[in-house]
Amino acid sequence: MISMSVILVNIFMKEFFNEYTDVVTLRVNCFGITGIFMKKIILFGIGIHTDRIVEIIREEAEIVACIDNDKNKHGHIFAGRKIQPVEEGLKNNFDFVVISFTEGHEEAVRQLETLGIRQTKIAVPYLFDHAKYRYWRDIFYIEELEYLETDIRLTKIENCLENLPYEIFDVVKNNQLWIPQIRNWRETIREIKENHKSVSRYGDGELDLIMGRGNTLQENNERLAHRLAAILHDPSESLLVALPAVYGAFTNRRELFKEVFRRHLANGGRDRIYDLLDHNKVYYDAFITRPYKDFKDRSETKEKFEQMKEIWAGRHVTIIEGEKTRLGTGNDLLYGVKSVERILCPALNAFEKYDEILKAAQTIRKDRLVLIALGATATVLARDLTVCGYQALDIGHIDIEYEWFLRDEVTAIEGKYVNEAPKGRIVAEKINDNKYNREVIARI
Repeated sequence: MISMSVILVNIFMKEFFNEYTDVVTLRVNCFGITGIFMKKIILFGIGIHTDRIVEIIREEAEIVACIDNDKNKHGHIFAGRKIQPVEEGLKNNFDFVVISFTEGHEEAVRQLETLGIRQTKIAVPYLFDHAKYRYWRDIFYIEELEYLETDIRLTKIENCLENLPYEIFDVVKNNQLWIPQIRNWRETIREIKENHKSVSRYGDGELDLIMGRGNTLQENNERLAHRLAAILHDPSESLLVALPAVYGAFTNRRELFKEVFRRHLANGGRDRIYDLLDHNKVYYDAFITRPYKDFKDRSETKEKFEQMKEIWAGRHVTIIEGEKTRLGTGNDLLYGVKSVERILCPALNAFEKYDEILKAAQTIRKDRLVLIALGATATVLARDLTVCGYQALDIGHIDIEYEWFLRDEVTAIEGKYVNEAPKGRIVAEKINDNKYNREVIARI
């Protein structure tokens, strides 16, 4: 006579495994669990990978039927079974339907669900859904399955890469490929020097802010996002709108730079950015202020800095910067300027104080060159000051890049806020520099 404990175990095990649709079928008697029934499998779709699927099915599993939607295959023998129409083959007693083809498996799943087969009884071994592997261990050798998945995906990538040059050629030939017009660094600096143009610059941070993503210097701000999006289409002839030249080849760029911007452009990123741009507008080089860190060949770096220095040589300069930026202190970046004055602003989330910053900036004499190092706020401020009659340059990381160039090393800089180097954000609140302190005319 079966004891009460065995009955309870039987009930418990039935309830426990009901959710997973007979993942394992247990036999229970008065001595407890004694064995595991052989899993019964239906192979759905006899294609180029089905032989490999059969090779990784465990000996403990039994193929009870092969089914396919292709009438031409019906009646042929595969894996010792006659290939049947789908509905006929599903009349067999089975534990799992294994979809053994890679293309169109979504339609196969929908077809099976329409025929009343629950998802828990459908195995799609190419999906990299590793959470399901624990349910499939009774039918597959999991290590071999993982290898097969990887091999199939690599083969697809190889096929894609082999045909890619022809696909690209066809797109280019038919003028279907568009890349923003971005003038190089020489043309950009020439416009600034000779025609006294202002500059509003965009990097990945500014573009992310437009799309509702904050960054380490500025939290997401709806008003800022709206202003940044509008300036991309600004018609002012006095303002150069500058973009990162990352939409074509990454010529002379370091690998980390490439990785960052490829990720930035992936998963629809390029399309979202392109939707923001004026496809008829000429843009300029946003990296004039970043000539060192991300370049492999730095043979032009010194020339770029010298060209930048010529912009403010002989000029009266007003710097609007974060309170810990300290642009031009401790180096000769500002060598040759007639005078320097500074307006200090919050190091982080400066746009929260934008109206106060703009009001203070509008007190500057208009014969002075305005240099702005204030994250995304600088992009907007440079445009607004240009409209007011100033020459204003969103100068970004120029000082930190110059410090790295002098050291030939990307590192924290004592006394200056650096958001791209270990411990670079740990900066003293005050600077012991009398000249710098005399230059400060306002604090926001």
